[in-house]
Amino acid sequence: MNCFKKQENDLQFKPKQRRVLKRLFRYSRPDWPLITLGTIVLLGAAICKLLSSVAFKDTWKQFKHNLIMFVIVNFAGGFLGGFRIGIFAICVSRLNIRLRIKLFQSYLRQEIGFFDTHESGKLLSRLNHDTQIMSSTVANNTAQCIGAFVKFVGTFIMMIKLSLHLTIACLIGAPLILIVAKISGNAHRRISEKVQDLSADASEIAEETIQTIRTVRSFGNEDGELKRFADILQQAYKASLIQAALSAGQKWFVELAQLGMSVVMLYYGAELVRDNRVAGPDLLAFVIYQLTLGAILSDISQIYTALMTAAGASQSVFDYLDRKPMQRPNGTLQPNEFRGEIEFNNVALVYPARPDEIALHSITFKIEPGQTCAFVGPSGSGKSSCINLLERFYDPSSGTILIDGREIHDYDHKYLHRKIAMVGQEPILFNRSIKENITYAINDDENNNKDDATVIYAAQEANAHGFVTDLVNGYNTKCGQRGGHLSGGQKQRISIARAIIRKPTILLLDEATSALDPVNERLIQDALFYNKDKQEQRTVLISAHRLSTIERCDKIFVIHKGNLTEQGTHEELMENDNGIYRELVRRQKMDIDS
Repeated sequence: MNCFKKQENDLQFKPKQRRVLKRLFRYSRPDWPLITLGTIVLLGAAICKLLSSVAFKDTWKQFKHNLIMFVIVNFAGGFLGGFRIGIFAICVSRLNIRLRIKLFQSYLRQEIGFFDTHESGKLLSRLNHDTQIMSSTVANNTAQCIGAFVKFVGTFIMMIKLSLHLTIACLIGAPLILIVAKISGNAHRRISEKVQDLSADASEIAEETIQTIRTVRSFGNEDGELKRFADILQQAYKASLIQAALSAGQKWFVELAQLGMSVVMLYYGAELVRDNRVAGPDLLAFVIYQLTLGAILSDISQIYTALMTAAGASQSVFDYLDRKPMQRPNGTLQPNEFRGEIEFNNVALVYPARPDEIALHSITFKIEPGQTCAFVGPSGSGKSSCINLLERFYDPSSGTILIDGREIHDYDHKYLHRKIAMVGQEPILFNRSIKENITYAINDDENNNKDDATVIYAAQEANAHGFVTDLVNGYNTKCGQRGGHLSGGQKQRISIARAIIRKPTILLLDEATSALDPVNERLIQDALFYNKDKQEQRTVLISAHRLSTIERCDKIFVIHKGNLTEQGTHEELMENDNGIYRELVRRQKMDIDS
């Protein structure tokens, strides 16, 4: 089936280095006023540096005057240099913030399938590490490049004034140095990409291990995770050794080339002095300028290497920035009335992370507004897939999903998720207070939903108010990372309260009471599903293994291997002697009896 062909999620485009760097500099456009000021200050510092080198001309005649000028010029140069550092540090921070916000924004607009196929550690490494390299390179190397250019021009002019012939002889080796710098810089870019990828792999291992530390500890596999982490860092270290060797080789070559240029220039200069075409003192002054020029060329080669390193980091970041979500765009529909009628028409689903497996096969059913319905079936049958589609975590590979007669993707994303609330089997809480978790994502225009009375009502409906008030800090108690300070049942009840407070028209419960004891489960069922005289009409969909949870549902859908095999009430399904539902009930009763 064509609709089940794997969609290409990998980032393929590798822009040319020049385009990457040009785009990187474009991102710093809002800071150009600051960069311009920093450039002017830098020019002043560079001029002071040049002036300090000639401050002692005719030293013996005007020693005191020249000493004062030397101090003034160097003090001014130092002050301007420090001011320049501060200005460009501000530019680095501003650019880094912009890049990180843009990249994080790009992550947030991607489809859920993107996160299924891209490791979170690598995404965080791009967000934190690569953006820092990019922003630092732009500001710092802009300063260095401008400073090197000013020094180069000033030194070159001084050399020409002393001797045009010596200047030409001195510059013979300059193109060779620049060519080597280009070759070395390109190699640095390739190695830098490898180092950054390995660093991202290490971040992924560390993040995964920390998040699953209880599992790691329960299996006593700390050494195994440490070995995985160390092996990746060792590979990064080996790549860094190549980088170091390239840097050392480049430096050696520049020094040797500079030495060769000095030898040529001195030999040729001696001939010019012998012919009285250049004065001896001028030759010595020229030697100093020639050494200065060599240092400038060395700086330029290092700047190019740094730019290529930034290009390696920038390519990955720009690839993510440019990535378009591989999901149908959100609509704009925000009707005044939202009744909660749900209809699946020949819906099929293939997950991006599992392109060779069909999760759902042409599912068709209809749920009327206000009905309480359930999906049942063995593990992996496709129950949660139906919930995922209603949450628009994924789009159907084929078929249509209608809500109130309109395709689900026609609705505005934020509007849809104000009307639909979900509680999952593994509810995730944020490291905030219980109250903040319950009122999570309540908009400013919904402040009436944030008052204490409303929060307490939602907690009572979720049978959470009792245990919350027993805590020392009550509703101000911190939940811990991913809700780690609370038990599984407590987390589920807080998650249910978080769903209730939004007053959803459609409530999705994916094994939402699996961690609760039967008494608490029944209390929450009564509050959510059956006491409809005390709440607005609500369509409830339950995915459950514990069949006692769904016996009183208006309709039960039996899903097996991605197919909808049976549907009806509990009584109707139990009449089918060969039905999957009846067999599931029989086995569950046997497990209870045993």
